[in-house]
Amino acid sequence: MADSEFCLSPLGTNEGDSDRFLPALLYGCIPVFSLADEARPFEEVVPWDSCSLRVHETDLPRLHTILASISRAQRASMRRAMCGVWPAMLWTRLGFASSRPRGEGYLGESGRADALATFMAVLRRRVEADAST
Repeated sequence: MADSEFCLSPLGTNEGDSDRFLPALLYGCIPVFSLADEARPFEEVVPWDSCSLRVHETDLPRLHTILASISRAQRASMRRAMCGVWPAMLWTRLGFASSRPRGEGYLGESGRADALATFMAVLRRRVEADAST
């Protein structure tokens, strides 16, 4: 993954959610989601279109051509956008690792904008949407 430009992030077991996107993000590998109607993690608040690709399942046989058409500048822009996304995927504040203080990141992230904060932002957005209907 560390040497790859793009990393496929297929569905998990029994077409369930997969966390294959997370190692891709952490290694700086642009995630490629392969189902048009697949919900990406926290997609209500995470700008996935700026840091990943969505390729329709029927286009997978042409994947090498699709990836080759993405310019070096576009890839660099996507990687820069990934810098703001990966911390939002880590459950830092819950303090699962007893060897570090609660709320302190284990990969150098602050821990303030972690997956818990992202999850709460999704819930807030859904409540606001329900209230406005």
